[in-house]
Amino acid sequence: MKIIKRHLGGSFTLLMAISIFLVNCGGGNDNPTSRPPQPPPASTKQSPAKTGGATISGKVNFTGTPPRQRTINFGAELQCAKLHPGKVKNDRVVINENNTLMWTLVHIVGVVGENFDPPTEQITMDQVGCIFTPHAAAVMVGQPVEFRNSDPVLHNVRGTVEKGKSFNVAKQKGENYIHTFKSSQIGIPVKCDVHPWMLGVVHVLPHPFFAITDENGSFKIENVPPGSYKVEAWHERLGTQQLEVTIQAGETKNIDLTFAG
Repeated sequence: MKIIKRHLGGSFTLLMAISIFLVNCGGGNDNPTSRPPQPPPASTKQSPAKTGGATISGKVNFTGTPPRQRTINFGAELQCAKLHPGKVKNDRVVINENNTLMWTLVHIVGVVGENFDPPTEQITMDQVGCIFTPHAAAVMVGQPVEFRNSDPVLHNVRGTVEKGKSFNVAKQKGENYIHTFKSSQIGIPVKCDVHPWMLGVVHVLPHPFFAITDENGSFKIENVPPGSYKVEAWHERLGTQQLEVTIQAGETKNIDLTFAG
């Protein structure tokens, strides 16, 4: 696929301003009926298994009163609304039917003993139905991320990083932009300025020992060297939870981390 970079200039800024003026963003019904279909959480493939490699697996739970969710108000963007059969939930906080959390990053905090080469295989965060799909992705430093537009409307993708190169690129249908993050950062926000409800998050880590929870709230981190670690669950709205974990060579350790509302 040909990579077409269209950095925002004066003409797009005008178009963006007109689009935002026409969109009635925010607001919405407090009783959403569905949420956008999402693929499995995107994360890098980990290093090949090493002798004695261990596994940390488990779930991220939620207890208490869940945060109020709103439906997405597509406003005057009829092309976006027509891409869905009904109302769509905002996906920043997704509580699964078993009271677990989707889209939560679980990772080992800090450096894990040695250097790891990043995978050359890129992951993809698509813009589908005027929604970032998947909502959250995780990669290693130096692993490419493809931002794609599969919609019949103009999108842009803006990513703001603390260190390195931020980006803001416009994409017509079928165009993509590939970005390689050069430094680690948890919780990089990505957004489309044309459609203000479109928000996603990318995590960039210095090692391969991480996972993003799925529709069952489950995660699995494989090939972990034996040792004692701090394992953290990070959620963009709910904050962090941590556990101290000691794991032996070849062991599989199951843990649960819990957020409260």
